[in-house]
Amino acid sequence: MSARLVRRIAAVTIPIAAATVMSAGNASADPPHPFGGPALTIGCPNQGSLASLTNLTGQSGPEASPPIAKGDIRFESFPAAPPIPAAAQVTVAWLNTDTGQSGIVDLAGVYPNLSATVNTGEGNVIATGFGSINIGSSPICQANPAIGTFIA
Repeated sequence: MSARLVRRIAAVTIPIAAATVMSAGNASADPPHPFGGPALTIGCPNQGSLASLTNLTGQSGPEASPPIAKGDIRFESFPAAPPIPAAAQVTVAWLNTDTGQSGIVDLAGVYPNLSATVNTGEGNVIATGFGSINIGSSPICQANPAIGTFIA
């Protein structure tokens, strides 16, 4: 990867990561917790860009709005920076390392904001989000996985 491309990616992702970490959440529960960084998709040219970024978060319950029960985590994906993909299919695979429960869920909703609430059981959860991204008329590309840890 050329140094120029790395600098461009860093110029986009570092401010996004800082904004995500500093964003305020609901005082009644833990705010949505970001995965380790935006999911980077390389190789889908659009609007002069070779990359697209998608943010992934997980929010543990209990929470009233959106409704999240204790022992559940709401996983969400949304665009992190332009260009915004024309369509996407995002999947989250998770494992509760305390109980051994695991699962795979496709996020759903009105694109580009996709989500799913899953019963992970209470405990420490590790999750990875991945999927396919389609930017306009370009070919479908695979998003690099993003990994996060959560406490349900």
